[in-house]
Amino acid sequence: MEQTRTATVIVRHGLGCSDRKKGSDYRKCNCRKSLLVYDGTKRNRKGFRTNSLISAHTRSWEKAEDARKAWLDEGDPVKMRLKQLEAVEAQQQVRIEDGVALYIADMISRLSDNGTVAMARSLLGHVDPITKEVTRAGHLFTWLDKQVPRPVFIADLTPSLVTAWRATWRFGDLTAANRWTIAKGFFNFCEAQGWVDDSPARKLKRLTFKKGSRTAIFTDEQYDAILAAVSEYEPDMISEATRESWQHRIMAFLELMRWSGMDLVDAVEFTPDLIGSDGVLRYRRQKTGILATIPLPERLIVLLRDVPPERDSLGSSHPFRRKKSSRTWDTQIWAQRLRTLFAMAGIESVQTDQRLRRPHTKMLRDTFAVWHLRHGAKLHTVAKMLGHSKTTTTERSYLPWVKELEEAHIADARKSLAQMPKPKDMNNVVAITSGR
Repeated sequence: MEQTRTATVIVRHGLGCSDRKKGSDYRKCNCRKSLLVYDGTKRNRKGFRTNSLISAHTRSWEKAEDARKAWLDEGDPVKMRLKQLEAVEAQQQVRIEDGVALYIADMISRLSDNGTVAMARSLLGHVDPITKEVTRAGHLFTWLDKQVPRPVFIADLTPSLVTAWRATWRFGDLTAANRWTIAKGFFNFCEAQGWVDDSPARKLKRLTFKKGSRTAIFTDEQYDAILAAVSEYEPDMISEATRESWQHRIMAFLELMRWSGMDLVDAVEFTPDLIGSDGVLRYRRQKTGILATIPLPERLIVLLRDVPPERDSLGSSHPFRRKKSSRTWDTQIWAQRLRTLFAMAGIESVQTDQRLRRPHTKMLRDTFAVWHLRHGAKLHTVAKMLGHSKTTTTERSYLPWVKELEEAHIADARKSLAQMPKPKDMNNVVAITSGR
């Protein structure tokens, strides 16, 4: 015979409560509330079914009533099934925009707004954290907008759709592998949030890439050509005030990146007070937060001493930022300006140890590092200037040049050894060696 479940809210007065005499059903008391429940399972000493007393974990009568209803619903299979269906339906109704916004916000809370977050935005899209609207599409939303019908919810992104999206990528092999790591992180996050039962990326094969260094540097001749292009660079549609100081600004920014080894975002965020009276630049990288320490050449210090502004410049405190402009947008503007200089210098590609690559701003940082290595700077010194926490990071990034220097040192040492005088009696040397 089916037993009826019952539950009643009661108040358990404390010893010092002034309302104790008003009974256990007095609602206005601030003492702890409990549920007097009956489900036919508890029996007293004589074997008769009896009530149980469980805490409602609240002092509010209204919240205790909610707890009572929830306990009663647990015994109703129909209501429990409805709750399960509602949970599944809610899981399927999380918009992709909402998911991306929360994922990026979570990344920022863990990593700060660094280069990895910028890559995630580039891949997934820029979504306003408040309105949850896409402010810039990125690869994901650009692809989604071309689909018919367009996927709307996280649960709509099936493994087949994710495979189709990934197939449209036109990144290099290593870049694609890094972007896939970000994509998997996003879908794992969606699974952890309960928006999908299983990540649609879980069963997809990882992307492979050729091993070897991707590092490419500008030769001295190429960098001289880039410097020469500065005087010829006069963009259209800029104010007269900006035009008058254009070459100085471009030269200062270019030389800053070349002789400081800064990443693009760090150069954009440069402030003059980072240079000490000793001519040493000290800053913490946006990507890792590691302190970098770089002695600067005098000519660069002079260039940076009074960088002329352009229209809407933020001011002398941040010479390469603009008013009412985000750091991301300013970074993209400076990247485009440098790419223009590379093209004007006639540099279409740069050789790595494996292949040719199109010139990009990171090559200025690599040029800085390799130049110092080739001119006798120790690996630890270069690591400190680049803001690497370990010399192994520096060695891994610039391994071909480290090996090149090692081979050069060995060859140079052998030249010295060749000048060593030979013993007059080689028979004695052979005898000593053999006797060991």
